[in-house]
Amino acid sequence: MADDARISTALPSHPKTKKLIRRLGFEGAWALVCLFLWARANRSDGDLTGMSAEDIELACDWTGDDGAFVSALIDVGFLDGADDAYQIHDWCEHQPWS
Repeated sequence: MADDARISTALPSHPKTKKLIRRLGFEGAWALVCLFLWARANRSDGDLTGMSAEDIELACDWTGDDGAFVSALIDVGFLDGADDAYQIHDWCEHQPWS
């Protein structure tokens, strides 16, 4: 299991992050970081196949409305796919050491 991860210094200023914060507040951005860390430790290829939206929200301790986090991630482009076939967008490009 991995015990560290890398996050780009550009993440806070990225348009996707700004849109996510507009939709969900800073809790959404924190949940995104938690999802990245969870994926690094548990799904190092960024493939979340077999996980429902609820599973993803549980993995990052999202406490907002059910489905809101995953829906917002899809809307802004951080997450691709559909229920049971999600993938973190361009994970391999942004996490080549995973």
